[in-house]
Amino acid sequence: MLYNRICKPKNPFQKQSVPYSEDMEKLTENEIQRRSQEWRNIKVLHGKAAERNKKLKKKINTLEEEILKKDRIIFEQLEVLETLQLQVEELRQIVFGRGRKKDDDDTDGDFRLKKENKEKEERSKDSYKRPVPDGEDVTAHEYHRLPPSCPDCGTNLQDKETIVFHEEDIPLPDKKTKLKRVIKHHVEKGWCPACRKWHTAYPLPPAKVILGKNVRLYIIYLSILLRLSFSQIQSALWDTYHFRISDGEIRNILFCLADRLRPEFERIKKRILEGGAVHLDETTWGEGYLWTMAAAKTEDVVYLAGRTRGKGNAEELLGKDFKGVRITDGYPAYDNLPGAHQQCWTHPNTKIKDLACSKAISKKARKHCRRFYKKFSKTYKKLRDCLEEDFDPVKRVKQKKELLREIKKWRKPHAGDPKKLRNVKQQFYDYEPEWLTCMDHKDVPCDNNKAERAIRHQVLKRVISFGNKSKKGHEAFEVLASVLMTSWKTYKDSFFPELRELCA
Repeated sequence: MLYNRICKPKNPFQKQSVPYSEDMEKLTENEIQRRSQEWRNIKVLHGKAAERNKKLKKKINTLEEEILKKDRIIFEQLEVLETLQLQVEELRQIVFGRGRKKDDDDTDGDFRLKKENKEKEERSKDSYKRPVPDGEDVTAHEYHRLPPSCPDCGTNLQDKETIVFHEEDIPLPDKKTKLKRVIKHHVEKGWCPACRKWHTAYPLPPAKVILGKNVRLYIIYLSILLRLSFSQIQSALWDTYHFRISDGEIRNILFCLADRLRPEFERIKKRILEGGAVHLDETTWGEGYLWTMAAAKTEDVVYLAGRTRGKGNAEELLGKDFKGVRITDGYPAYDNLPGAHQQCWTHPNTKIKDLACSKAISKKARKHCRRFYKKFSKTYKKLRDCLEEDFDPVKRVKQKKELLREIKKWRKPHAGDPKKLRNVKQQFYDYEPEWLTCMDHKDVPCDNNKAERAIRHQVLKRVISFGNKSKKGHEAFEVLASVLMTSWKTYKDSFFPELRELCA
């Protein structure tokens, strides 16, 4: 239509139709020449107009291509701008937290991000008090007796009774009480002329002063589980026990106990692989990365520290003969590894939820994301409910088909999808068989939360001590962190006795 209006204008020289009359046959020579000249002029003008129309058509086509190109550039720039705004918002949340002010947008429609308020269980007054210790926990008794008469007026007291309460406390160092123990060993030594060697009543150390087993265990506890740096460990030992120790001694303790606990590290890794389902995750660690593999059914966990982010680390953790299920966050390094693969549902759920609350996108896009989040969370909840039920293969097949139909329904592209939401939907296309692997196996979760929790502890340590610097330090850390975290989670009530037994 635009071409017809521009390229085909009305011809001003077009002859208008007039009624026929006899006067039209009576043309003079001059009239014939004049009309012939007009037609010659019209022919010339028509040629020029046709050429001009051709140029205009070509120019219009060029302009239309440029407009399309600019529209495409503007669309890409808007997507980049939206992505950058979302990244800035994420960084702001990391720095300042996720606190949001309430406004009108938060109450649009019936959308609610917060969990439904559960009815609070009524608590008794005793639940806010410390429980009474068992008789075996009492270490001393103190008796506080009254005199027979009133201390104010001297009258004899009547109806006396004894009130019992408990005081829980810990010993702290003072000028008189020393918590540090120093044992002076006197070891007899004798020479056997027949064997031609020395015999001692007790193994002799290489130095005159050595560190005991308890302080060694306490140091790795402070370093790994309490995430303290060397200077903080030195301060804790001095403040509590008046115990001096150098950086070199702490480093040697970590290296020696790591060598002693290496067999336990291998046993933990073997138990995890034999358990069936494993969780995998990774995070930065100094100049490299820290990899985590946690068992789905037990508290066993192993770490690999100071590695690259390459696929070879995941292969080293799983080995070649793994036949269970690996649960990951969708990082491509976990693809095409032995065993079945389950994608984590928590990661897309978090991304969609953040989009639904984001101020970096338009109000229209935010409403669209909120509608989509409702559909997604409904499917996610249904999946978790199915996994909480007893494992029934026949019932699971039906449930899996129903869940897959829901996924195919809401994963379809929509014109109002932001780029981040389109990427999430594309993941459900690319990894379609791997989102419901958990439905085919018993005791396999649909999220990677266990690996996230296992790695979070070490992330906080990285913030405090900045990881390790040397290869030997990385190797010592991965052994100590794996053994101590596993023992700490498994033996809550007897951690130090179990650890002492492992280091024997």
